[in-house]
Amino acid sequence: MWGTRSRWLWLIAAGFVVGGCGPSAEPRLSADVGQRPHDAGVRADAARDDAGADVGVADAGDRGDASDADGGSDVDAGADAGTDGSVGSAPPKVILMIGDGMGRGHVAAASAFLAGRPNALFMESLPVHGDIVTASLSGLTDSAAAATTMATGVKTINGYIGVDRDKRPLESITEVAQRLGMGSGVVSTASLPHATPAGFSAHFDERHGYDAIARSQALDVRPDVLLGGGQQFYTDALINPLVEAGYRVMRTRDALLKPGSPSDRGLLGIFAPEHLPYVYDLARHPDPQIPELKEMSMAAIQFLERNDRGFFLMIEGAEIDMASHNNGQPDPGSSRPGPWLERAIDATLEFDRAIEAVAAWAKTQENVTLIVTADHECGGLEVLKYNAPGQLPDVVWRKRQDGTSWGEHTNARVDVFAMGPGTEVFRDQVRDNTWIHAVMLARVTGKPLVAPTPGLVVDGRLDDLRFRAAQQVPASGFGPGLNELDALRLDADDDHLGIGIEGLFEWNKNAFIVLLDVDLGSGTGPAELRGALNDRGNQDIDRILSSLTLLDPEIPGFGADFAIAVHGGTTVRAGDPLYQTSGPLTMGGLRGIRPPFGEPWNLAAYSMATNFGEGVRVFSPTTPKHGEGWEAQIPWSTLYPDLGGRVPAGATLGIAVVLVNNDGGYTSNQALPPFPAATENAGRAGIALPGLIAFQVDSNGDGRPDENAVTKLIQ
Repeated sequence: MWGTRSRWLWLIAAGFVVGGCGPSAEPRLSADVGQRPHDAGVRADAARDDAGADVGVADAGDRGDASDADGGSDVDAGADAGTDGSVGSAPPKVILMIGDGMGRGHVAAASAFLAGRPNALFMESLPVHGDIVTASLSGLTDSAAAATTMATGVKTINGYIGVDRDKRPLESITEVAQRLGMGSGVVSTASLPHATPAGFSAHFDERHGYDAIARSQALDVRPDVLLGGGQQFYTDALINPLVEAGYRVMRTRDALLKPGSPSDRGLLGIFAPEHLPYVYDLARHPDPQIPELKEMSMAAIQFLERNDRGFFLMIEGAEIDMASHNNGQPDPGSSRPGPWLERAIDATLEFDRAIEAVAAWAKTQENVTLIVTADHECGGLEVLKYNAPGQLPDVVWRKRQDGTSWGEHTNARVDVFAMGPGTEVFRDQVRDNTWIHAVMLARVTGKPLVAPTPGLVVDGRLDDLRFRAAQQVPASGFGPGLNELDALRLDADDDHLGIGIEGLFEWNKNAFIVLLDVDLGSGTGPAELRGALNDRGNQDIDRILSSLTLLDPEIPGFGADFAIAVHGGTTVRAGDPLYQTSGPLTMGGLRGIRPPFGEPWNLAAYSMATNFGEGVRVFSPTTPKHGEGWEAQIPWSTLYPDLGGRVPAGATLGIAVVLVNNDGGYTSNQALPPFPAATENAGRAGIALPGLIAFQVDSNGDGRPDENAVTKLIQ
């Protein structure tokens, strides 16, 4: 779409639709340890019967690459599922198994410990394998938003449980199954009101409101099966109505394994005050009344298969994420790092044993769809070396800029392994997590699979931003393959301004600044930033902005109102207040730099969503990835607070980007729009931006972004 450089560059794109359907030298856990023996069973060399029919994939359309198949059209769900889970006349049985926080590094580490080689877990032998992208409306997802999306097909904000961005309840796949007379269940090694099980069984706008979530689970959604922890939240006020409704209540493993009565109308198993203990710790301090995940899973299936209309069941292995959050941290009362890798590996192996048990059952049934995935990756775990079976692999966890353990979610793609009808759409594809819901919905309802409608999602994949409005000319003076601003992409929907920068961002060094003029032509903000800002407080971003040496770009009517600054390629934590609320962000964020949005001596922090794609934040030179980079979304309600989320009639924004040193005083030759090719590094002398992109988002004056929005290059 890029032509020759000229004074005016016009880019016009086709229309789009936004939204979605509706301690460590001790013996490790192994086959001869404690209460948790591991039967390796069938492994990666198991028979790989093809599951699922040949399934047509919709064209990707105007948003995203072909591997996404996000065209929004109907996709034939297929009827002949082959030898695993063949359809026949049996009712649908749909099982989603979520390894919370389980990235590729966790799978590899567990495989390494089990067999000393890759691809040794049972889940890796399932016949269908693809990738899942996990971003939420807040950018880097948390478990609440990810679970809600998989349960409902709708992207939402971090911390939200079963509700959309406006806090409106969404019908979950659990409730769809109930509405159709099918069975439904949720199983987890976490407390039942915790984020992932809650996303499939409750509605609330705060993931830490455990009492309210438990009420929603027990009294509102009320799945037929609820198995996990959370005794402290399930008081008599919730248990008594369930007992009156015919639920069998269990608090021990013995009670779980005891044969039930035909008169049981439901199962409530709450086996710990909060979360179930780590498998690693149970192996050293056995508690025979804590059930295994595979035992809870099979108990749920045995109950639900009594329903002659089929069922939906979600099973979560939660401690993978919990251990990964704590990597590098000491155990309570200790100054030494706890055995968190061991705990994460054992939790992954327990999850794999549960998958193996479920899959063995599924092979005896018809019309079973089994999907195994993760809600996100946690900790940035990477295997460096495989050692002998039963020995820990050599690994590295992601580190923060200060060298401490990251201990948070990442934006890495996660695996999806699957078998059974409808799962062929995942084979060798990169799918957004809305596809998990789409496949399950088709199987539960018996209707054709409808490809999710693509929308603007802050995932660092930039091909869904329609306008490639500027591209780089000179190679980076800060080091090619390390610090590059290669292209600027823009888009807009009814709720947000979308900005993307293709390029490479060096960890721990430098910063890029995005300047926003929200009323181009009015000149309401500073055109020259040298000396204009003097907020040199505790925030890195404020200091960087206040040290900029940018001169007036000499474009009439330009004045910067806001600035986005990102220092050192840093991803903000998933739990930081980005979208929902405003708040100070040390390493990256949106600042108002002129009244009334902020004062030059006190820059105001505003909410936004931001994320990086894969492989674009680097420590050593590499080759850029086309379509991958940094992405942000800013609500119109932030940029135009007096208009209730709308834009001004004829709204046109001015946008420019520049790469600077991490003290703000050294401007590189990287800018978008680009400096002329002969531009040398500017040192600490003042330098004017070479131009800006004028982004007209409302050409017809109706106060809403247009489908045919226009970008112009102004130099």
